[in-house]
Amino acid sequence: MSAISAIWASADGPPIESSSAALESALRPYGPDRQVSVVLDRVALGYYGLHTLPEDRFEQQPLWSADRSACLVADVRLDNRSDLARELQLVQPEALADSAFLLEAWLRWGSACVDHMTGAFAFAVWTPSRQELFAARDHAGERPLFYHRSDTLFALASMPTGLLALPGVPREWNESHIAAWLAGVKPDRTDSFFRSIRAVPPGHFVRTTAEGVECRQYWHPLNARPIRFKRDEEYAEALRELLDRATEARLRSVKPIGSLLSSGLDSGAVTASAARLLGERGDNLTAFTSVPRPEFDGACRRGFVAHEASGAAEVCRLYTNVKHALVDSRGYDLLALIRSWSDLQGEPPGNAVNKLWAAAILDRARQQDIGVMLEGAFGNGTISWSTWSILGDSFRRGRWLHLARTIHSLRGHNALSMKTALRYSTRSFVPAWLTRRLLSGARLSALPTTLLREEWIRRFNIEERIFDSIYKRPLDPRQDQADLFEYYDFGSGRVANEALTGVQFRDPTGDRRIYEFCFSIPQEQYLAQGHSRSLIRRAMIGRLPDSVRLRYTRGLQAADWYFPVAESLPQLRQDMQMFRKSAAVSSVLDLEALQRLIERWPQSGFERTEVYAQWHASLVSAISLAYFLVGNE
Repeated sequence: MSAISAIWASADGPPIESSSAALESALRPYGPDRQVSVVLDRVALGYYGLHTLPEDRFEQQPLWSADRSACLVADVRLDNRSDLARELQLVQPEALADSAFLLEAWLRWGSACVDHMTGAFAFAVWTPSRQELFAARDHAGERPLFYHRSDTLFALASMPTGLLALPGVPREWNESHIAAWLAGVKPDRTDSFFRSIRAVPPGHFVRTTAEGVECRQYWHPLNARPIRFKRDEEYAEALRELLDRATEARLRSVKPIGSLLSSGLDSGAVTASAARLLGERGDNLTAFTSVPRPEFDGACRRGFVAHEASGAAEVCRLYTNVKHALVDSRGYDLLALIRSWSDLQGEPPGNAVNKLWAAAILDRARQQDIGVMLEGAFGNGTISWSTWSILGDSFRRGRWLHLARTIHSLRGHNALSMKTALRYSTRSFVPAWLTRRLLSGARLSALPTTLLREEWIRRFNIEERIFDSIYKRPLDPRQDQADLFEYYDFGSGRVANEALTGVQFRDPTGDRRIYEFCFSIPQEQYLAQGHSRSLIRRAMIGRLPDSVRLRYTRGLQAADWYFPVAESLPQLRQDMQMFRKSAAVSSVLDLEALQRLIERWPQSGFERTEVYAQWHASLVSAISLAYFLVGNE
């Protein structure tokens, strides 16, 4: 897809031509196929294209309306082109780029055009007669958008990298966001790592006029209208149909299609849907599965599966047009990858070890000229939503017989223990302070830790926020699901990946229609018939083998994480001196604790929870942050 930018400078602001040139230079890596800017007195709009859709050959951005009343730039993939073509009565829509659809939608409906679109987009429209700059981001946040505002300048761009290239935009750290990121707790959705740069959250627009800047939400899945069917099977059938529609919309490509396939439900559902749809066209699908290195000894955390090849292979055997590729991360440098992602993403890469096997897969895909990779990353919050808060909701509503039957069935499938069932069923009657008192000191001390300096932990109330994120989740299951929606934001990572590899991730499980459906149905559907993640298990009858569909153990990504981390230790020991010289790193991280983790590298027990928490979660996150801070000082 693409990247975009827009600048609106006051009369005493920075020169618009040089600012536009700085943005173009910074955003060029995200749009190698076409870079075009238009400068209009004190306003400049920029488009930087990565062309992946067949209709991209008709792209002519920046786009002016015929009467010159509006100028648009857009990073867009519309998934309801046929519906829009009918509504807008477009002539020869097959010869129009998606941006042309979007401009026509703007001219018809104005800012309400976002209510008519399904897909991935971030766009900006300049209306000279109103002296207004309007920008919006798609519903699930598949495409990113950031902005900066000062007394003399308003600027927006797909990535923070572009805004930081502008003269006068300071690189001052947003300390609360840094602390939240490292602790893994929910930050303010409008924050970025820089005080001067704000993020446009998914489902939001930004309207800028001479009077000021307004950022407002236009969509949230909680507002979906309730859907009620008579039979459980109808919910499963409806989801299956929606998943096929969402997957088919994401198959538009000038290059072959691949998919990420674990042995789990979400990626399996997407791969199965794509295989069926591509098979009808006579096309093949390559499914890529990450596997541990050959020297991996098989040790794994309890309840997880370390090697997902066999489960993924069972899925592939159901579809004759699926080619299965197993990929491991041998030869990939963890620290080099962290630095590359930090430079392009405008933030430290989360789950950096996972980026290694993803890089290996994408390199293999690129060798096969694959341009689109399907995935199911949004699925945890949509098609396979799983939460035990439903138990507490049943208890509060007095549905005790139903609750007892559900718990009995879940325990029969080894989905949860009686202790867990009782805790979630009754937790609305147990205040947080009592939970703290009931937990032993050992349990409290085992809460996830960070390598933040002690004063940062106190200043940003990190321990309390971590405790709340685990033990004080919303009692309402729908709000619990909404919290997960608001935690996700894959946009920047998607664009950084495209710039690094040229391969585009697309995720049917994050489709607006699927989000609305999954928030509109009764929460009991996710535990119907005594199964957790029941909706997707029922929807995949006949599409996934029962060994995968009904399995309760989950795949463990990067089970061999300790190999690349151990290989990075010699360079890390050298770079510790660089970290100590960095004012930013020294102020944020407990470098003595970081040094101790490096020097006390364990020789075994990598599957143990305490080892995993310290040397994988804490250590890798800290070094990702350290390299990012050093690179942006």
